[in-house]
Amino acid sequence: MRRLGALFAFLFATCTASAQPAYPSKPITMVVAFAAGGGTDTAARLIAKELAIELGQPIIIDNRAGAGGAIGAASVIRAAPDGYTILFGTGSELDVLPSVKANPPYDALKDLQPISRVGTVSFVLAAHPSVPASNVQDLIALARANPGEITYASFGIGATNHLIGESFSNIAGVRLLHVPYRGSAVAASDLLSGQVKIAFDTVSVMMPYVNSGKLKALATLSPVRSDLAPDLPTMAESGVEGLVIEGWLGVLAPRRTPPVILERLHAALGTVLKSPAMIKTLKERGVHVGTDSPAEFDAFMKADIDRWKEIARTSGIQVE
Repeated sequence: MRRLGALFAFLFATCTASAQPAYPSKPITMVVAFAAGGGTDTAARLIAKELAIELGQPIIIDNRAGAGGAIGAASVIRAAPDGYTILFGTGSELDVLPSVKANPPYDALKDLQPISRVGTVSFVLAAHPSVPASNVQDLIALARANPGEITYASFGIGATNHLIGESFSNIAGVRLLHVPYRGSAVAASDLLSGQVKIAFDTVSVMMPYVNSGKLKALATLSPVRSDLAPDLPTMAESGVEGLVIEGWLGVLAPRRTPPVILERLHAALGTVLKSPAMIKTLKERGVHVGTDSPAEFDAFMKADIDRWKEIARTSGIQVE
């Protein structure tokens, strides 16, 4: 009887396992917390197209913009942890936003499971041509001679480039005037018209305007020069030490997603991101590909959140 019972148990377990379809067995939704057409959305769609081939299932991009990316991130946090809803996230909504909110809408480290960091994005300090500064030291001297008169644009109070502007001011010992906007497009428009004088934005956004002569670039905030602007010095090369800030893109899932699913997604992403064609395509859009293991991605996020919290604290920035 004991042998018969063991046989029944084995058969039951085998049937149960075989009843579970291999992942993925249906389309996957990839949430992007920003509007369609932007840099994050474009990168997500490029990767999703190849990832769908690798996984053998369609990947549907779901743009859920609003509240600085919090709406999209929160929708994934609330989703079933089954691998069929994932987030193409950025440091903006996952590291910066919770660091400046008085009551954060979520805790990215507790509520999401990092799968793989896709890559990093360089920021550039750019100025309107009317600003009488050809390099960062010229700008610092101008700001010191005219405290509070040089305006800089951001995407809103507590946005990534707001904190970058305050960090630059603190390190350089200058006082700039922050002008918040509702998004990148209107901020860029006023910078191009000279309504604001400088801005910190991604290299993919700024360099086309720089190359056409509509703006001038002063420095990149990356640790090394950008491939899209090899003649542009870094902040360190410009005499401003300690201001090394990059954005990042990555894929995450709701916490409690089964490890076997996370491993499948990580392996598939690794294959996609090792493709020379994908590396070249993303590089042309300002994304430097660099995949991490889930553990490395998690450790990176912890360090990044700590840094943004410190910048917010020293700058006195808090958003209700």
